[in-house]
Amino acid sequence: MSLVSTTAFILKLDPLSEKDLVAAVLTKDHGVVRAAVRGARGKSKRAGALQLLTEVSLTYFRREGADLARVDGLEILTSAFDLASRAETAMLLPYLAESALTFVPESELGGDVFRLVRHVLDALEAGVPAPLAARYFEVWLLRFAGVLPEDDAPEEIRVLIGAMRRLPLIALSLKPPTPAALGALESLTREARRTFLGHELKSYRFLGALG
Repeated sequence: MSLVSTTAFILKLDPLSEKDLVAAVLTKDHGVVRAAVRGARGKSKRAGALQLLTEVSLTYFRREGADLARVDGLEILTSAFDLASRAETAMLLPYLAESALTFVPESELGGDVFRLVRHVLDALEAGVPAPLAARYFEVWLLRFAGVLPEDDAPEEIRVLIGAMRRLPLIALSLKPPTPAALGALESLTREARRTFLGHELKSYRFLGALG
């Protein structure tokens, strides 16, 4: 049995029993981990920490051969409550979480995606428009997966992708791309994602509220 302390983003919650939940989390050091959280259903301190894309300090242990780890300690580092409460960003959070959970296999570290999620959330908190943040996130996530067909894209989109590779989101937002360019980039990333996965993410349909 090993005890691990790290930081993590909450990606998904599923019921385990009347009082307990299973949390899928993206850790800074160990990729995606699924862990049982005892006493997390209902009104409790742990339930308050288990909000989508909240960053937490996490301690867990896993017995050899066990399917689930077990959470030993859980504390909020950075809450996503404010972003979840804003109309312009609320629909983006489930999409970011589902995308990270889908594209980071449990056997891989996923540190690049962890840093990407932190960067996008910080930019949203600073007021970067949600559509720009969504496209930036998609470009980098698909690049990490090796499935972004940027060489086949029109020149305008290649230039935009190049800018996203060079600049942080806040810098990009100072001279934002046109809605038409963002729309064309979304078409490219959507087709690449669907081709790679063979299906669409359930949360994608909510992104129309960002426009």
